[in-house]
Amino acid sequence: MTGSTPTLLLLHGLGATAQVWDPLIATAKWAGRVVAPDLRGHGSARWAENYSFGGMASDVAELVEVDETYVVLGHSMGGVVGAALATGLFGHPPLAVGVIGAKIVWSDEELAKLPEVAAKPPRVFDNREGAADWFLKLSGLFGVVPSDSPLTERGVVHISDGWRASQDPRSVLVGTGAPPFSEMLKDVLAPTFMSLGEHDPLVSPSDHKNMPTDSPHVFKGLGHNAMVEDPATVWSWFCKAASLV
Repeated sequence: MTGSTPTLLLLHGLGATAQVWDPLIATAKWAGRVVAPDLRGHGSARWAENYSFGGMASDVAELVEVDETYVVLGHSMGGVVGAALATGLFGHPPLAVGVIGAKIVWSDEELAKLPEVAAKPPRVFDNREGAADWFLKLSGLFGVVPSDSPLTERGVVHISDGWRASQDPRSVLVGTGAPPFSEMLKDVLAPTFMSLGEHDPLVSPSDHKNMPTDSPHVFKGLGHNAMVEDPATVWSWFCKAASLV
């Protein structure tokens, strides 16, 4: 990639906050601008009446200047939001999109449970540790980082009767009514590169068989939050895939 350094846009997954990118940001030492927002319904961002990939893509597009070149690295839900940006429907598309661990195949049973999960009130805990552990479970980080990790800072909030995760439970409906990921990727205007951890319980290489992209890169020995487990390996892959070096 030639010319001035593009902006690096980092998009977190469902249940997480932008702080999951802190280890990768420290590793990358990116020379350009880095933008890592909390997506709506998560962390410090507002809760919304509706959640959709398009709505989140619209939010993120407002953070990019009209003439600003940028690349996207998105995890899980954030990867799908990155693909939505690559359609050009929300402003000029990125130069490249990297996707880590996006769940592609959903069973009817999983989809049927989403409204039930969304309708439940947030769980309230007596102490921060309990809420932090719950946040880590929601984001797939339980067992990866401890409850007192700085990465949990915006994942929990103190309220009048205790502590809770900052995520709006209704945000699980983000994919409801969305076209299949494979259909979305047919319309992208930027090269999109797929990846996943070898031990990711949410997605496997076989799930990509009907995708209009090349076979996904598999991070050996890593799980769902590969960019937290081994940021150097993930960053090296993205730099090569997106021709950033």
